[in-house]
Order: sequence, then structure tokens, then C-alpha cells
Amino acid sequence: MAKLYYCPECRKIHKDEAKCTSCSCEFVKPLKTNAPVNVIGTKQKGRVFKIKDDEVSLLVMTQGNEKLIKKYKYDEIQKVM
Repeated sequence: MAKLYYCPECRKIHKDEAKCTSCSCEFVKPLKTNAPVNVIGTKQKGRVFKIKDDEVSLLVMTQGNEKLIKKYKYDEIQKVM
């Protein structure tokens, strides 16, 4: 399982554990499973189900209360605080 990290300032998700690639913040935190995330550019929200290389599987609830698992690249999502 690959490890991903997020910046608490800009909320972007990236692979570098030393610093944020977007805002150059030195303090980053690991992204864990079941963490709430948002798909960038949409109103779709979900929780992290699995992290695999460059792909993140999200558990998404639809309006009909159905649970779906959708896969996104790590740079297409951001952490919800």
C-alpha cells in the first residue's frame, strides 16, 4: 500500500512526505483510510477506502443511499477539514 500525505494549509494530497508541492509548507500529515475527501471541481464527497500507488478508491454515498466505490488519481482529490 502506497502512502499519501496532505497539507493542512492548502488541503492538497501528494506523495512527498518532506513538504507540500503546492504551497511549500514544511508540515504535512499522512492520509489515512476513512478520511473525508472532496473531488476537486465537483460537489462529490466521499471517504478514502483504499490507497494503491497513484489511485485512491473512494466510498461515495449516492442520493438513494447506495454505496459506490469510485477510483480517482490522488491529485484529483483534496482533504476535507
